[in-house]
Amino acid sequence: MRFSFRSTIALFCSLFMVGAVFASPSQSAENIIDVNQGWVVPDNTTGLGSQNGYFGERSSEDRDYSALLDQAKIGPKAQEDPTCSSLYDPKCSAAQNFIYYAQIPVCNSAIETNCIEAVSAIDTSGKVYPGSFMRYFPDTAQNKFEGSPSANLPSGGGASLFNIPGAEGAAGSTYFVSFIMSGNISKGGSAKLTSVHSRIVPVQLQPKQYSFPWCLSENKLCNTGWNKLNNEGSGYIWNESGSSGIGCADGSVGESLCAQKQAYPKDFRFALKVRLSITPAGWMHGRMTNPEISIEKSGTNTLLTVTANPIGVPTVYKHFMWADMPTKLQNNYDPSSGKYFDRSTGLVINGGEGWSNTISRSTDYSVRAWTTAPSPYSSSAMDELNLWLPYVDNTATVVPQFWSFRSLTQRELQGANKCFTDLTALNGIVTTNATAYSPGPPVYDKDAGDLNYQVAAPHYLPNGADAFKGTYDLVMRSEVARCIYGFSNAPIKASISIVSNDGTPQIATTVVNEKNGWLYLTANNFQFSSPTLKVSLKQDKVIATPAPTPTPSATPSAAATPSPQVIAKKLSITCIKGKTVRKVTGTNPKCPAGFRSK
Repeated sequence: MRFSFRSTIALFCSLFMVGAVFASPSQSAENIIDVNQGWVVPDNTTGLGSQNGYFGERSSEDRDYSALLDQAKIGPKAQEDPTCSSLYDPKCSAAQNFIYYAQIPVCNSAIETNCIEAVSAIDTSGKVYPGSFMRYFPDTAQNKFEGSPSANLPSGGGASLFNIPGAEGAAGSTYFVSFIMSGNISKGGSAKLTSVHSRIVPVQLQPKQYSFPWCLSENKLCNTGWNKLNNEGSGYIWNESGSSGIGCADGSVGESLCAQKQAYPKDFRFALKVRLSITPAGWMHGRMTNPEISIEKSGTNTLLTVTANPIGVPTVYKHFMWADMPTKLQNNYDPSSGKYFDRSTGLVINGGEGWSNTISRSTDYSVRAWTTAPSPYSSSAMDELNLWLPYVDNTATVVPQFWSFRSLTQRELQGANKCFTDLTALNGIVTTNATAYSPGPPVYDKDAGDLNYQVAAPHYLPNGADAFKGTYDLVMRSEVARCIYGFSNAPIKASISIVSNDGTPQIATTVVNEKNGWLYLTANNFQFSSPTLKVSLKQDKVIATPAPTPTPSATPSAAATPSPQVIAKKLSITCIKGKTVRKVTGTNPKCPAGFRSK
């Protein structure tokens, strides 16, 4: 994740202000704050001199907004407004290359494309509860833009709110639904799709007063997106900002509303169907379990349906004052910035992912505040998490639930098996409820013949007594498995094993099947902290049945001479029985019963 001006200030507002507004004991009975879904970083842990650790999901991992941007105007000190209302916006007439993030709308007709066609919930009996569109959220998308069907460019607006009667949770049946297409397009060219990400979240709209003194946008809305921002008292810059964070799925500043996350109703699956002009390709990761993928062609469009259960993912949070931080832990962080770094090289790792809790960027730890917060899929996430787990008694802080999936980035796909990186089709999805996980698709161990995937999470649930149980789903096109192993079209056999970080094998519930061109593998009920999941694929050798060889007709030979017949020679023996003597003659003479040869 790129941490820019938005990361240090917008995350500060979104992660902490929500707690200030909604965590009060005087909370009205109508507004529900779920202990897991509504958890936010405690205000009393963010003071000057603090050094905190946060490990978990957050909506800012993805750009949950729409924007069409002139690529030439994007930069850390951008002085010009880079946003465009369309490819033909006069202020973007000089633009040669664009980047787009399109929060696609709901389909209004059968011929519309790049839109959400259906959202539904499914109970354990298989009954489907269709959702109905309510409205867009926020009411005014900060950087709304018009797409171009001829250029395959989707339109971008706000997220959608759906009502799903029959799938009510504690706070009702309203769901925040987001599907974002991201990519680039050159002037006069056709749009390229580089990634998608999506989520379905049960929410309750709750009042929230926003105060963004660093936002200089003329309309003062400062909804999630690109805004004109105060550059720490030295002019302004254009950069990302917004109100989404841990507690709110998103915010609508002009309405003073927060889409407060709520708990999912128990035992429901959720399905999202989208109609796209460009088929997503590559590999995906999901925060869900038991996923099913359907890809259909409808004329020139692709119908993508993803169905799955939501899943709980542990969040780990720990507060220290830098001066009181255990030396063993402190030694892994740069004293001048608080960022995670490699002491052997002195270099910050992964850009030192995290956020500042103050506008001050002082190198004096007593007047700065830093929270290390690696992306769950970053190369350092598991290492950092394992450093902090002993200081939280290997116990989760909370376990919020998610239903989301996203494309893997090109960075995550670097070094992956070539069969995984085919960008002409959707190759598969891997899902897990681990706090941190291996970047990219599973790693193929050619020597062992295994697909390995490493995960990490606290061992215990928040109560400190019950073990947190892991889930892992690997769904991939059968052709991908055959590509990796060089298999034929015969059925594939698979097995999953889990090995703890000390090398001890674990017993887990596993399910393997192949249907409709997809290979489904599931492992459940394994334990943490840092196990490795190993998938072994095999295939019986195909024994070819030889075709019967026709017997050629006999061809007479003119030179053939009949062989002379051999006549067997006769022999005679003498047989006796008492005083009786009998002579027996033949080619193989034998004495009669009761007689013996003399």
